[in-house]
Amino acid sequence: MAVVMNCHSTYRRHGLIANRRRTAVGICVLLLLSTPPAWCQVPRPPVVVIPPEVVPQPPLEPDRPDVTNGTHIVDIGLLQIEVGALFSKASGDRRNGGTPVTARVGLSDWLEMRIGGDGWLVSQDPHGRESGIGNLQLGMKLRLWADPGGIPVLSILPTVNLPTASEAKGFGSGQADVTVAVLTGTDIRTRGHVDLNYGIGLIGAGTGVPRFAQHLVSVSASAEVPGPVTPYVEAFWISRQDTDGGPVIATDAGAIYVLNPRWAIDGGVQVGLSASAPSLAAFAGVSVVVGNILGEHGVHARQRQAAKRGPARAR
Repeated sequence: MAVVMNCHSTYRRHGLIANRRRTAVGICVLLLLSTPPAWCQVPRPPVVVIPPEVVPQPPLEPDRPDVTNGTHIVDIGLLQIEVGALFSKASGDRRNGGTPVTARVGLSDWLEMRIGGDGWLVSQDPHGRESGIGNLQLGMKLRLWADPGGIPVLSILPTVNLPTASEAKGFGSGQADVTVAVLTGTDIRTRGHVDLNYGIGLIGAGTGVPRFAQHLVSVSASAEVPGPVTPYVEAFWISRQDTDGGPVIATDAGAIYVLNPRWAIDGGVQVGLSASAPSLAAFAGVSVVVGNILGEHGVHARQRQAAKRGPARAR
């Protein structure tokens, strides 16, 4: 009997333990069902703001000192200033000087706005010396086509020339000019590059004188050599610069020295090949990225541009 009683006690104890286990499991199930899904409690990652100086920036590509403009557009949010000095010797012992300046702002990966001018002009001949401010230009560069992540293959550059220069001093026509240029370019093997421009414009000839059509064709070839210097050579043809003038044909050569991604200096000489072109000209200048004017928008946009450039370079 004792054995039987012990067995019954054991069964009762086992049954009590089983009941307790079932109760505990039920409580756990209720707690799990009443608990919100875990994904609702995962915090959002913090927004990381990267300073502008940390964002990768390729070396600047100025549109000076040659006549030919490249297809490159200034990176989004950056303000790039290009300033130069020009001296030329024309026929009849005439000497001309100027200080051209251009400010370029990248607004998107397909649009750049620009404002420029001839700067301060000086002209001297046997009859005397004149000086004064030159014309003002407003324009934009639009990318029409580009390789994925690569440089633009085709861009256009419409420009309006405002008549701020003195007509009486011979620095301007007193009329506004409208021009548009088609820009294209391509790499040659690993170190060479060629840019080609064609432009057409409606040019003012003076007060009371009808405007005339002007055409421009220019080609510029450059090569990357070891180090930061990029030499180039260029030839250009302008149909005429006044109503009764002949074509302007000239060639020039020079180099661009990139000091760092934000600074570059340049210089070169030009030789005239036609009677209407200056017989000799010399020029020099500096280009600088002076600031980030679109704040975080520009920083993040340049990050996306850098990410696109990476795969393009790898190919």
